[in-house]
This record gives sequence, structure tokens and C-alpha cells, in this order.
Amino acid sequence: MTIKRNENLIKSAIDLHKNGLIKPNSYVLDIDSIRENASKLAKKAKELDIELYMMTKQIGRNPKIAEIIAESGIKKAVAVDPWEAIRLAESGVKLGNVGHLVQIPTSMIRQILSYNPEVITVFTLDKAIEISEQAIKLGMVQDILLKVVGENDRLYPGQIGGFKEKELITYADKIKKLKGVNIAGVTAFPCFLYNYEADKIEPTKNAHTAIRCANMLKEKLDIKIKQVNIPSANTIASLSLLKDMGGTHGEPGHALTGTTPLHGDNILEEKPAMVYVSEISHCFDDKAYVYGGGFYRRSRMKNAMVGKDFEKMKENIFEIEEINPEAIDYYGTLKLGNKSVEVGDTVIYSFRTQIFVTRSEVVLVEGIQKNNPKVIGVYDSQGNKIR
Repeated sequence: MTIKRNENLIKSAIDLHKNGLIKPNSYVLDIDSIRENASKLAKKAKELDIELYMMTKQIGRNPKIAEIIAESGIKKAVAVDPWEAIRLAESGVKLGNVGHLVQIPTSMIRQILSYNPEVITVFTLDKAIEISEQAIKLGMVQDILLKVVGENDRLYPGQIGGFKEKELITYADKIKKLKGVNIAGVTAFPCFLYNYEADKIEPTKNAHTAIRCANMLKEKLDIKIKQVNIPSANTIASLSLLKDMGGTHGEPGHALTGTTPLHGDNILEEKPAMVYVSEISHCFDDKAYVYGGGFYRRSRMKNAMVGKDFEKMKENIFEIEEINPEAIDYYGTLKLGNKSVEVGDTVIYSFRTQIFVTRSEVVLVEGIQKNNPKVIGVYDSQGNKIR
């Protein structure tokens, strides 16, 4: 799909690597297309009267891109954890939602509050109390979202927690009495997922739980609901679904780079804007080995293009061999079959990633769509500028 929709990005990535301007294990991001994608998302959200927070973890918590996305109409960021919140806030990015998946540690609450986030998501009464205490000391009242969990909801390992639906009113009543916080609404995750067989984004049970819980808080505790935040797979193609369900806020991430699973098989409003660049290290038996560090196990990657020239590489596609989850991705593996490669050849992948959990470099390139590519910065996977 990236070959079909953004060949200029691939050509630029090949040239940058071939000329020694970027290293293997680099993600190349097309700033022109990201800016356009963000503008389209912001326009659609405005039409639907919903709010969006940008998610940046998948692009390496990059403050420069966040600044560009903000200029394009999505003004605030969702920070998946407090370290991301600090990285973005210290760079001047406004915070929308902090604690989306990871709660704020006790010793970091005061610092996060000092950035004036629009909302903080909490999983427990204890965390709400801690935030309230620190907010009172700072002379403020902090809006919070309650993460809610239904009995049959889908939860990912490593990110489990929240208020059980059947206990919500009991805990929310206690939180309502705290002086330093205000319950602004609810959130859940994941609320939408791509159905590969049906080729469409569908709401999960979690989304329905969030809607029910928002209504419960309003009806039983007379809480004014400002936010029903139902994230995951938020893209132009699914924003109407979010609105129709009763959601008020979404948190697009991969939509900004046109790399949600839906984008892999469909020509959508957002254009693919990110590729992963590596290099052939060596061959052994019937396989070629590619410098690693940036592979993501849930990416569903299938193929890579290899060579020195874009037109020839389009026909030189290799099937990848998935990395065992127990292994460190020192190398990626390509099945040679009856083809051959040369050491030093450029390798281009396009897949759904989470750069913040990699060891990759992130290369920001402007002018790709005007055939005048220029590297405007190279960052590490945590958003720190390298050069």
C-alpha cells in the first residue's frame, strides 16, 4: 500500500540510506503527509463536534512531530505514561490526557499537575486521593477520567486495571467527595478494533461499557459528563462510529501516519507516512539477515523490498520470517528462495509499529511530496534529538 500511495517516501528513504545520511534501523517519517493526515483528522472531528488528542508513542514520543500535528489542528496530546507526558510537556506540547494506560507514580503527580493536563485517567480510589491531595496543595482542582471495566471486556496483558462496572458507583461516590479532583467522565481501552475478516473497524464490549458507565454516573450521582473518551483505531473512517456511540473524545495514533490495520488493505483519507529502513548484514544458508532493533512483534509484517534502486526493488520483494517473541531482534530475517541479495543492500519495510519500545532512530523528512526531501532532525525512540 505504501508503494501504491507514497512511493516518494520510499524513494527518499532509499536515497538517504544509500548516500549514508541515515543508518540502518531507522524509521523515516514523511512530515508533509503527517501534516496533511492530521489536518484531515482535525477537520473531520470538527464536523462531528468531537475532540481529538494525538497519540505519539508509536512515532517515538517525538516533540517536533507533535508540534506539527498541533499546528495542523489537533492541539493536545495523550500521554500513555507519565514519562511521555514529561517528554512532551517539557517541549511545549499541551497535554490532553495523562495516564491513558499507565498511572502516574506517587512521586511524579505534583510534576504532572504542574503541566495543567486537561484530564488525568485514574484506575483506583487510592490514585484519585493522591492526585486530590497534591492538587489541593497547588490550589487547583484537577479533572479526572475513571477507567472502567466491564465483566466481559477485552483487556491486554500488561495494562490491566480500572473500576469494575458493578463497583463504579460505590467508588465514584467517594471520589466525588474529594476536594482536589472532579470526575469529568470515563474512558476504556480498547474501544474499537479492526476485524480482519470483515475488513472494518468495530466497537468492542469495552466501548459499550464506557457508554453505560457514563450514563450511570450521570443518572445515579448527578455527575456532569464532559468526556466519554473511547480510544483505539480512531481514524477518519471510524470517527463517525465513535460519535454515533456517544463518544466525545478520541485519540488517533496510527491514523496520523496512515498505518492502522485498516490502512494496509484500503485506500483511506490518511496516507501512509512512515517506513522502516535497514540493510543486509549477511546471508546464511537460505536466508538473509537484516540489521534489527526496530521490529515490533504485533506488526503483522509480511514482506520487505530489497536492493539499490526503487524500480528494481518494487519487483524484488522478500517474505520475512517472524522473530521468536523470546528473542532479541538483533537481526530481522528474509527468506531468499531463488533470489539473491548483496551485503549493504537497502531494505524497506512498512508496518504498524510502536517506536517507543524499540532501539531505532527516527528521521524526520520534509519536502518529500514536493520532490525536495530534507532531513530536519534525527531523534532517538524516546523523542530526544540526536543530530
